[in-house]
Amino acid sequence: MFSKNQNMRIKEFLICVIVVFATTSCATIMSGSSYVMSISSDLPNSEVVINNANRYSLPSDVTVIRSRENLHLTILQNDTVINNTTLRPRLSNAFWVGNLFPFYPFGHLIDLTNDNRFTYGQFIHIDSQGNVQRRSNTPSNRFAEYRQGNFNLLFALPYINFFHLNPQNEIPRNFGGIVGFGIGLEYFYRNNRSFQFRGDAMIGAPLIIPFAGLEMSSAININLTDNFHINRFRLGYGLNFARNSLHDEYWKRDETNNMLGLALSTHYRFTNRFYLGVIYRPSFFELSRPRFLYEHTISIDFKWKIPL
Repeated sequence: MFSKNQNMRIKEFLICVIVVFATTSCATIMSGSSYVMSISSDLPNSEVVINNANRYSLPSDVTVIRSRENLHLTILQNDTVINNTTLRPRLSNAFWVGNLFPFYPFGHLIDLTNDNRFTYGQFIHIDSQGNVQRRSNTPSNRFAEYRQGNFNLLFALPYINFFHLNPQNEIPRNFGGIVGFGIGLEYFYRNNRSFQFRGDAMIGAPLIIPFAGLEMSSAININLTDNFHINRFRLGYGLNFARNSLHDEYWKRDETNNMLGLALSTHYRFTNRFYLGVIYRPSFFELSRPRFLYEHTISIDFKWKIPL
């Protein structure tokens, strides 16, 4: 059990971490200065030369540097030039979508100072005539992030949160909040199945109780889930440990319930790295004072993956 002062210091530290993470741009953090471009081809014995420098046999996964400059591709077949193409940079999905929350438009403004906001496309396809096409995915790479043996580092913002708490000998409390942070690891033990280990910390908005005072809630969750990946959807279920806390400023009282329950989630994949979803964490058994007790947290969750 933490003391009152320790609980407040933890909350203040968490708020600082969230603000620093949230006010820094998404593309700057998550995209990096380079990325892997997958180039496939229907043209036999084909190669590509990038920016008149590096030459690759096709198909190939190529590391390219993000830049506001054009990317030059020369397509060859049996050492004969078939096509010269210039790809203009585009603003990435991480720039447009990832920076919307939680403090729009500061993330966009920060990203405008660097080249990490640009992309040339993740999947490039060369048809049988040597023409270059940008694709959102290709049949061979569509589920590349779902391959057995893959590891991913996860960063998340459980951005909109709902708390249902049951303090001892009192009426249940319901809170809402928009501050949270999550981090975890994901391992694919099959091509479309993964284990995910994740921890989250969240703070609820102050709640004013008439004739009582000001109350605040917080929650720490640690869960292990089994996940199904079906096209762009991810469905997860597993066990969750929750440390749900209630702080009463008027009576100077803190109550914490260590709970055991479930973690149920669904996410939709907008890009290979960015997901939006909902997490429901019902708790049924209190470990602090062994008894059956129901509490829950529900989160609207923004999640980014970084392949390891």
